[in-house]
Amino acid sequence: MSKKQKIILGLTILLSSCLFATTMFRSGLVYDFGVGFWGPNGHDGIWHLALINQLAKNIPPQNPVFSGTVLNNYHWGFDLFVSLISTLTSIKPILLYFQIFPFIFAVILGLLSFKLVYQITQKFPQSLFFVLLNYFASSFGWIITLIKNRQIGGESMFWSMQSVSTLLNPPFAFSLIILLSGLILWHRYKNGSSVLAAILIGIIFSLLSGIKVYSGVLIGFGLSFYWLVNFLISKKFSKFNFFICLFTGVFSFTILCLLGVFRQASLLEFKPLWFIHSMIESIDKFYWPKLASYRYNQTNSIILLLIDLFLITVFLVGNLGTRICGIFKLLITFFKKKNTDIDLIFIPILTSSFLIPLLFVQKGTAWNTIQFFYYFLFIANFYFASFLGSLWGKQKKIVLIILLLSCLGSYGTLKDYFGNPPPSALPLNELAGLNFLKNQPEGIVLTYPYDKYLKNNFSTPIPLYAYETTAYTSAFSQKIIFLEDEMNLDITGFDWQSRRNLVDKFFHSTDKFFTRGFLVDNDIKYIYLVNDQKLPLNPAELQVNEIYNQSNVKLYQVQR
Repeated sequence: MSKKQKIILGLTILLSSCLFATTMFRSGLVYDFGVGFWGPNGHDGIWHLALINQLAKNIPPQNPVFSGTVLNNYHWGFDLFVSLISTLTSIKPILLYFQIFPFIFAVILGLLSFKLVYQITQKFPQSLFFVLLNYFASSFGWIITLIKNRQIGGESMFWSMQSVSTLLNPPFAFSLIILLSGLILWHRYKNGSSVLAAILIGIIFSLLSGIKVYSGVLIGFGLSFYWLVNFLISKKFSKFNFFICLFTGVFSFTILCLLGVFRQASLLEFKPLWFIHSMIESIDKFYWPKLASYRYNQTNSIILLLIDLFLITVFLVGNLGTRICGIFKLLITFFKKKNTDIDLIFIPILTSSFLIPLLFVQKGTAWNTIQFFYYFLFIANFYFASFLGSLWGKQKKIVLIILLLSCLGSYGTLKDYFGNPPPSALPLNELAGLNFLKNQPEGIVLTYPYDKYLKNNFSTPIPLYAYETTAYTSAFSQKIIFLEDEMNLDITGFDWQSRRNLVDKFFHSTDKFFTRGFLVDNDIKYIYLVNDQKLPLNPAELQVNEIYNQSNVKLYQVQR
């Protein structure tokens, strides 16, 4: 590259990274109203903090929100990484999670994105386009909101998160860094014969299973397909690529066993077109009640088929936005049989990342399988960058206009992270109470059961205990909670409903034998209450001591 190109690349990555990381920067800091959280950080970020704290104590971690159990059915590789860095540097996990790693990840993602495409094509414009698209490419949702509400928004109108929100899902961002690193090394050595290089690449790809299991599944499809095509069609037996597949598979299986992913028979449930149908049925998506009602009452199978094909197209084109041009370019290359080695890796990943959410949902939390589709959009960025690069020589102005339209929807997302106040917060009085609890001896904490209707009584920022069922008590006290964050318990397949019934019964019971027995039998050491939350009986009857009572935060210790 020329000096000018290096300056352009450096400035692009630096400035884009600063903007890209604004979805995280402001969360987790202390303001006059408490610790603020923007967007999904009010739930997802807090869950990761709780898990990071437990990984500093035990590997595998205790479930921070379901006492007496080891966390399974969850990929906690990213959280282990943050926990290790925090232990080595003494930097608080909350600072690493919200302020430090987002910027570092953003820069690395930009550099590796450029490196992969430049290594393959030796073309600067195409490589730079891939960088920009991985930061800011958006769906067509902004067109719908602009027509309906005269506002730019609608990032996930067609269900999938877009590029600009990558850092809101740090394990996903981390998985992209690992994926790009592995692909760069694979592309460099794919025609080699070094077993050590194959082992290294296999280890790198296998890490995906522990960081984001969806990406581990997809890269497995991609590597296997590439090796089989070369072996069965091209009649080439590549020992190097065979060992990559072998080591990736063996190491991935080992990691998944360690994470306890196989302790549940199946995390997926066959529900064809669930995302497609819910897309037009959900008021916060591409809401089309007339078509939803017509489809629901339709008995003609041919008409039903045509409607579903139409909705699949809407889902695909809506999420892709202008990136659909890149997919068309890939299809033309495919039918002309001009596929490159990287195409033979990416085509099965594209296919499976589209078909899996089309046919399956995740047990507990159905919409979680949309995360397979995130990788579809990521690879679509690669082919759209190729499409723009092919036009750049003759149509620079048109390319810039297309690129602007491709990224315009990200403005609607980013502006929400510059607003005040945030949607949720941990009030200062609770922060003080949880800091006090953090300094107490280890023990299980009982909290008041979450009430989803309580948030209607608050204006923003909504306190976390009313905002959503979260792991905030565990995250800020570093203690194990008897029951908290029912959403993640659903995702990980824990049977929390019976425990919730017990907690409800405890807080509404006047039977001192049951309530005391509940505390003793479940090894409860602390009871944490805020505002109007009250004990079912007086402390003497429950045999608990009040150890903290300030600013509507109370903490009791159970006598033994």
